[in-house]
Amino acid sequence: MYETFENLIQGLLEKGFGSVDNWYNAEELDCLRKSLMTHYRQDDFHAAGIGKLENFRKVGKVRSDQVYWLDRAEADDCERQFFEKMDAFILYLNRTCFAGIRDAEFHFAVYEPGSFYKKHVDKFQNDGRRLFSFVSYLTEKWEAGDGGELVLYPVEEGMKIEPLPGRVIFFRSDLLHEVLVSNVQRLSLTGWMKTF
Repeated sequence: MYETFENLIQGLLEKGFGSVDNWYNAEELDCLRKSLMTHYRQDDFHAAGIGKLENFRKVGKVRSDQVYWLDRAEADDCERQFFEKMDAFILYLNRTCFAGIRDAEFHFAVYEPGSFYKKHVDKFQNDGRRLFSFVSYLTEKWEAGDGGELVLYPVEEGMKIEPLPGRVIFFRSDLLHEVLVSNVQRLSLTGWMKTF
């Protein structure tokens, strides 16, 4: 586990983002996917927006995904295991990098065919507590042409990352990025590590 954590951190330091495959084992991946789809079928998701507090608004021209925010108090077994793994990663970041992370928030996201998220940063203008972003992919399979790639801009031309099942991406929340139009249903679990 610590080797995986180190790979994410070293990637961030060396090229502006960390990426590892197989963050979840097959059982964890399947369990989280089923949890997401249960919430989706129960109509727990809502259209995502941009901004926070008085700046929050829904802008379909900017993003068209749907989200469900995870709540530790209501988490099922799969979600609790996810929180435990993220707590271990955050503890490791704080111990080895003096990151000062004190909180985290996560949501499931569904991009139906035709959905996207234009260029943006995750750090809010009116709330700078988000330090790091974490994206993990839960889709059962992904093939070339399915779309929904994440494009990060640590360099001007951008770096395209395929949303392969079980893959995790880790980057600073002020890094410009976007999600290209998805041609199939794209499932992810995304979150942010924050200071108080």
